[in-house]
Amino acid sequence: MAEAQAARARLEALRIDRSTHPRRRRLRRWLVPAVLLFLVLAAVVMGLAGRAPTVRVAEVREARPGEQQTELSAAGYVASKRRSIIAPLIPGRLVEVTVEEGDAVQKGQVLARLDDRDARVAILRAESEVLSAEARLAGAQVQALNARRTAARTRRLASAGAVAPAQLQDVETANRAAIAEGRAAEAQLGAARRAVEAARLQLTHTIVRAPFAGTVARKLADEGAVLAPAALEQANLGGIVELVDLQALEVQAEVSEEQLSRIEPGQPALIFLDAFPDRVFRARTGTVRPAIDRSKATAQVKVEFLSPPASVLPDMGAKVSFLSQEVPTEELEGKEEDLRVPVSAVVPVAGSPSVWVVKDGRLEHQPVKVGERREEEVVLEEGPPAGTQVVLAPDPRLRDGRRVKVRTEGG
Repeated sequence: MAEAQAARARLEALRIDRSTHPRRRRLRRWLVPAVLLFLVLAAVVMGLAGRAPTVRVAEVREARPGEQQTELSAAGYVASKRRSIIAPLIPGRLVEVTVEEGDAVQKGQVLARLDDRDARVAILRAESEVLSAEARLAGAQVQALNARRTAARTRRLASAGAVAPAQLQDVETANRAAIAEGRAAEAQLGAARRAVEAARLQLTHTIVRAPFAGTVARKLADEGAVLAPAALEQANLGGIVELVDLQALEVQAEVSEEQLSRIEPGQPALIFLDAFPDRVFRARTGTVRPAIDRSKATAQVKVEFLSPPASVLPDMGAKVSFLSQEVPTEELEGKEEDLRVPVSAVVPVAGSPSVWVVKDGRLEHQPVKVGERREEEVVLEEGPPAGTQVVLAPDPRLRDGRRVKVRTEGG
């Protein structure tokens, strides 16, 4: 028994311990990090696969009237040919403003009144000066009459030898002085009367009137403001109201200097306002401001409405189409049927022309019927309605129902 145990012990001593083998230890050391790395990579791949791709989109749009005749398009703003800050001609305290914003006023209508007490006192003082000058003139006229009579009598006596020549000379001098005094009194009376006229004119300046018919765009001052005689745009520093003539509106469009040669005065045009997308306004190209904006390399072109537009206000955003020829009336009055999309939005899907539509952040392909090509766009004879977002240059791997992120064309 003892010999068997001793033999077994000798055999155990000869057995190789594989758990302490260097290669096995290295494998165990790298196994856990490798598994963790694999799991991380798998999570990243799955996350990337599930991330919504970003697609560029544009909207299906309706063709505007006159696009066939359009030579050049430009953006701008509505402006009025007559737009003024109305301010008093004299300084004073504002006691009444008779209009409010949005009121239509006529030429000569009273807009505001200033405190007129100083002006009325000035009139009374000037009228007193007139009375004083009239009294002085009356006295001077009496003295001149007496001096003239004395001179005539003295001349007769001097011709008879009854008066010495020296005395005659004194009388003639007094006569001339009386005449000069009368003329000075007349001049003083004239000046006093002019002062009355000036004081009365100052009184009329305390009433501020509309220089032209228009609409009150802004009210710049209220009762109690002290105003200076200057047309400033800041409230309470001179201006009372801003008056705009809504019957003399135009669009001031910015045109790049490279395109100016394509515009001529009198050229027909169409105006589209952002505020009224369903309306089209006939217009005529006016003048080109003879100056270039260095920072933008553009010039301002004034485009006149052919008839005063209703409900249009200054500073509304506008787009102008400069035309090669007039657009027929029926084309402007009828609704344009053409729907257009960029050429790159139409791709073959299942053998037919289609567009990828984005609805609620998900893709949906929609077959379309394509018409003629217009520059970088194609006409859709059948397809989604105007305003629908379609994907530009869609990836062939896109599928229905896939969630996407939208990036608008030009954004």
